[in-house]
Amino acid sequence: MEGFIKLTKEQYKKFTAWIDINSQELYENKTAYECVWGSNEFFYVKLLDESYITLKDIMLDMESKS
Repeated sequence: MEGFIKLTKEQYKKFTAWIDINSQELYENKTAYECVWGSNEFFYVKLLDESYITLKDIMLDMESKS
């Protein structure tokens, strides 16, 4: 799955919490994400536009606030 990162259920919960906190900024910068739930209990996520922020940036920010 090109462009997607694989997240565990716990990582996905942290990701959606981060999205909730930062939703206004993401909305203002027209940044959306796509999520696919795999049959293997993993979530696959990608940003549809990484010109404002990248998934790597989000993951680093999530880890720094844990």
